[in-house]
Amino acid sequence: MNATAPVVTGSETAILEGLIPGYAFISRLLLSYLQIDLSLYIPYIITATCIYFASDFVYSYVEHLFWSYFMASAEVRIQDDVYTYLMFWISRHRTMQNTVHIYASTQLASGWYYYNSEDSDQEFDAEIDEEEIAKSSFDECWSQIIARDRTKRLRFTPSNGVHHFQYKNRTVFFHRIRDQSAQSLYMQDMSERLIISCFGRDTTLLKQLLADAQAAYVARDGNHTIIYRGQKANGHTDWVRCMARAPRALSTVVLDQAQKDAFVNDIKEYLHPRTRRWYSNRGIPYRRGYLLHGPPGTGKTSLSFAAAGVLGVPLYLLNLSSKTLDEDDLMTLFHRLPRRCIILLEDVDCAGITQKRGAGDKDKATATDTNSTAGATAPGDKPDGAAPEKQGISLSGLLNVIDGVAANEGRILIMTTNHPEKLDAALLRPGRVDMSIAFGYAQSHDVEKLFASIYSTLEGDLRSGEMGSSLEEETKACLSNGGVKAVNGVHPAATPLERISELARRFAAQVPSGEFTAAEVQGYLLNYKSDPHGAIEGAAQWLKSTQEMRQKRLEKLNLSQ
Repeated sequence: MNATAPVVTGSETAILEGLIPGYAFISRLLLSYLQIDLSLYIPYIITATCIYFASDFVYSYVEHLFWSYFMASAEVRIQDDVYTYLMFWISRHRTMQNTVHIYASTQLASGWYYYNSEDSDQEFDAEIDEEEIAKSSFDECWSQIIARDRTKRLRFTPSNGVHHFQYKNRTVFFHRIRDQSAQSLYMQDMSERLIISCFGRDTTLLKQLLADAQAAYVARDGNHTIIYRGQKANGHTDWVRCMARAPRALSTVVLDQAQKDAFVNDIKEYLHPRTRRWYSNRGIPYRRGYLLHGPPGTGKTSLSFAAAGVLGVPLYLLNLSSKTLDEDDLMTLFHRLPRRCIILLEDVDCAGITQKRGAGDKDKATATDTNSTAGATAPGDKPDGAAPEKQGISLSGLLNVIDGVAANEGRILIMTTNHPEKLDAALLRPGRVDMSIAFGYAQSHDVEKLFASIYSTLEGDLRSGEMGSSLEEETKACLSNGGVKAVNGVHPAATPLERISELARRFAAQVPSGEFTAAEVQGYLLNYKSDPHGAIEGAAQWLKSTQEMRQKRLEKLNLSQ
């Protein structure tokens, strides 16, 4: 009986019952059926519990000391470009592709910060032989394209947690962390970070890895022109990468060659390192601005894009008419511009800022509007109780970011407009607009160049063979006439290039010089991109219909006024 008697008193049992609910019942149960006195094991249980929690704390502390003093690490935030570089490099690493725990997505970065601009059409073209594309019909080729578009390309990256791989014969740890305390999906996208680490106290290996990741990402773009767009979402304003486009040849821009050369040479002179030193020594702000003005469709934006390709600099697009941007956002975007870039402000005359200096000033264009009725509410007036309208960007705000005291330097500003007479004189003064280029309607020699560029076989073209077969048939027809008479106005001994040149002269002779924009001529020729003779034959009807449409628009405009 003494062997099975409990060794704890009633007061001790009451204390244990308070600490461990159900202790009295469990102890009586074990004592009655298994002859086990639970009180004998209480010291061991308490000791084991203390050792468990102590070991967990000691392990965490020792691990922290080890990573702090025996490991080198580099942290990357999702808001930085380095995040995209590293994820692009990791997604193509052989070891990381075989990891057990993966994160599957259709783009490299979550959230709206980085758009995956890898051209899927180029990937598709690389998978199919060029001769096969040229010979295949539309239905055959289109079925493959649709099948590809239905299934987006999956990209696999390591999931959250710690992964390791070999780099330059050394073990590197890749730690992907996502903050689970984020309250929204947007905040979760913002909270992700990456940590790469290796044994030792030297970070040289990690720096080399990040440099290789950046080089691999840049090499993917090649000589493409990178285009960014100013965007605001969920209260955050930043430049978002839109796409990487193949550079446009400067020769394809319809503009006087002397004007194009002057424009490009002026930018090159501005970007030369000696020019920056010259500006600095004389206390002149190192900025350069250009105004491209002319009718719509004359090539203003095309010249900006072509210049970015020639110089190899990124192109930044900003819409001043956006209702989501204010002056603080505009200042933030300009401050985040890198040096040696082109920022393009299109149609500044339509942004509603060209003739107002501040938020309280009335728009001069509105003040001079004679069509307002006496009983109508003025555009600047607000009904009683109405919510205040967002003011957006004022002219003074734009002038401050262009050449204010806190304005950044080293960038190239290009503004385009269809109506330069509507712009405020303060926006056009030297220092803000240093060179103005006027675009006009296409002349006869410009029309010839457009025609030749459309129908000439260029490097990289994948033609269906219709153009080449028509030229071969034309040659046979010429030779069948004894080699004397020309067919369709082309000499039988002419080369394909000479035939195109002759056809271009015939087409240009029908189009009145200085009456049509390059976009209008090109739009018409695209309707006959494989039939130059059809384009020449239909030119008269196109000219007639275009002039009638212009006349109707003019009459409608006169009636509205």
